[in-house]
Amino acid sequence: MVTPANTPAKIIIAIHHFPPNFIGGSEWRAHRTALWLQARGHTVKVVCIESITDTQTDRLRWVDETFRSVWVRRLYLNLANAPDPVRWEFANPWIGEHFAQFLAEEQPDLLHLFSGYLMTSAVIGAAKNLDIPVVTTLTDFWFLCPRHTLLRTTGQVCAGNTPLDCVRCKFEEKRRYRIPAQKLPDLVNTTWQLAQYSPYVAEYVSKIEERGEVLRKSLGDVDVAICPSKFLKNMYLTRGYSAKQMFFLRQGVRHISPVNPSEIPSGALRVGYIGQIARHKGVLVLLEAFKKLGNSYPARLTLYGDVYQFPDFFKSLPATDPEKIRFRAKFDQTEISEVFKNIDVLVVPSTWYENSPNVILEAFAHQTPVIASNLGGMAELVEHEKTGLLFTPGSSDELADQLRFLCEQPQKLLEFKQNIVAPYLLEEEMNQLLQLYGSVLA
Repeated sequence: MVTPANTPAKIIIAIHHFPPNFIGGSEWRAHRTALWLQARGHTVKVVCIESITDTQTDRLRWVDETFRSVWVRRLYLNLANAPDPVRWEFANPWIGEHFAQFLAEEQPDLLHLFSGYLMTSAVIGAAKNLDIPVVTTLTDFWFLCPRHTLLRTTGQVCAGNTPLDCVRCKFEEKRRYRIPAQKLPDLVNTTWQLAQYSPYVAEYVSKIEERGEVLRKSLGDVDVAICPSKFLKNMYLTRGYSAKQMFFLRQGVRHISPVNPSEIPSGALRVGYIGQIARHKGVLVLLEAFKKLGNSYPARLTLYGDVYQFPDFFKSLPATDPEKIRFRAKFDQTEISEVFKNIDVLVVPSTWYENSPNVILEAFAHQTPVIASNLGGMAELVEHEKTGLLFTPGSSDELADQLRFLCEQPQKLLEFKQNIVAPYLLEEEMNQLLQLYGSVLA
């Protein structure tokens, strides 16, 4: 049997999206993994979802191409034609049929699935029907949550959900349901308790119950599930979801030399944000906190992200002073060190749990302290008053207090820098990944 640690193997990577049009942490992680494996003699092909609103097909079509030395099959779907959109969110027959044929033709040694979102359980089923081992990297909470963030439409994190809660969340993604819930919560709560007895809602609830059963079994068929944070691993296990093996493996970063590790900021505190310009990322919380600093505290904020990804949210943001707050376009990963040269402290204000935010690891690789929400995978990485500061999620008042603290005591940044331990390197992560591959195949 092929053992990738010492013998070339054929590996298929499946992921919801892939660069260049999608550039989240999971997408780049899949690309880095493919490149690293190829450089060591393994054959790698990537399959991703490029669009779910494609009008050039009634069902599914694909385009094969190469992106930065990696072979990619991009799937284009027209989910508007799905006979049962609720079920197809967790078990898509079109994708299952396509993967069954693709895997039969390619005959890979192993399938590595990132997340499961959009690809659905159909990918795992297609591989297992052909006796192909499956490794899954759990980059989010998709198996547990149809919205894959465990973040309710109210903006609150989901500590425990019933199928009816999930149905309500999906309904309240639409403005006509969300606004009444915000304005008249008691009335809407009562209405939902009664709504569960209506045939339509009852059927929807039964499908969400089916979702839990299908995905619990599907994850149970996976040979190894890689959990990049202990928080995520515990979240899955406490809710009764487990692969044959659940393995904690933090993602690695490229080797980067620290930027000005002994320098104390002089003049204005340079605050940075890197990520999606989106509500669940806490961008509004950050802008409100910065406004509360007032003019008496010297600080500047630069936000790096795509303002066109969520245009309605960006348009809803309050007006800002361009002398103090600037938005900058997304940048290529090769430019990351140049970005951190202009940041004294990074803020990660997400209002959802996160998992193992790559941006925090990159900040630590550049010996840059972090202010983060005291929540989930963020709190697991940032040690309060040692490598950075934590604040109550969603509290612009507390975040403003932490920014004032650094403005008043900039020497604390030097202390935090000296406490930062270099994160796991990509080479270390990949060597462990090969060992996992080998154990699955042996």
